[in-house]
Amino acid sequence: MIRNSMKLVVAICCQLVFFTIGCATVYNPATERKELIFIDSAQEVQIGRSMAENVIKREHKPYRDASVQLFANKVGQRIARASDRTDIVYHFMVLDDPDLNAFALPGGYVYIYKGLLDKIDEPGLAAIFAHEVAHVAAKHSVKNMQSALGYNLLVAIALAGFGSKDPAFAQDISGVSGTVYNLLSLGYSREDELFADKLAVKYLHRAGYEPLAIVRVLELLNKDKGPGGRVFEVLSTHPRMQERIRRVKEEIEGFREAGTR
Repeated sequence: MIRNSMKLVVAICCQLVFFTIGCATVYNPATERKELIFIDSAQEVQIGRSMAENVIKREHKPYRDASVQLFANKVGQRIARASDRTDIVYHFMVLDDPDLNAFALPGGYVYIYKGLLDKIDEPGLAAIFAHEVAHVAAKHSVKNMQSALGYNLLVAIALAGFGSKDPAFAQDISGVSGTVYNLLSLGYSREDELFADKLAVKYLHRAGYEPLAIVRVLELLNKDKGPGGRVFEVLSTHPRMQERIRRVKEEIEGFREAGTR
């Protein structure tokens, strides 16, 4: 038994070393730099899928209007195609909730509440999706996962066989997904929010939408937090709203100046 346990430990350590070295030079087109990413796209998608299942089963119900869902998905896919990350399949869904909110899970699962959808037009919806897709493209949730879970997450993945179809892997990932969901509920950092706004301007521009839609959405949500008083993800106190609006306007102006050269 001791000998077998030692073999298992050695195997895990070897896998972790190999995995870490292999992921040490991952280039992220969204950030335009090499980053230390331990969780590959397949694992991220599996974690996101597990979280998405929990959202539907325990938290929210999809809005029951096929035409609304198709419209939201059409706008979302248009933004996704304009993003810097196309190695995953994005999923967009409207949730039957009156609050003004939206969020993205790892692996490209993006949601908007019906209450928020009712207050915006198509460019506004595109702006919200662009911001959420930007978080996914920059892998902000993945980096937060790595920071919060670190070695323990890597061991869980190693024990499960690095993306194996073994049931043990699904069980481990399911446990991780609950922790990640709680982590994401705390919001993103100031730097992550500003960077997502910056990418959103670029994605809207690429997709053929007016980037000023982001400013209109931010101004709207700054005045109205919805019936439940829940604050939309982009209204995080890090940074302050006026700073975000100012930064977005500066980014838009930069795009316009570049277009005239």
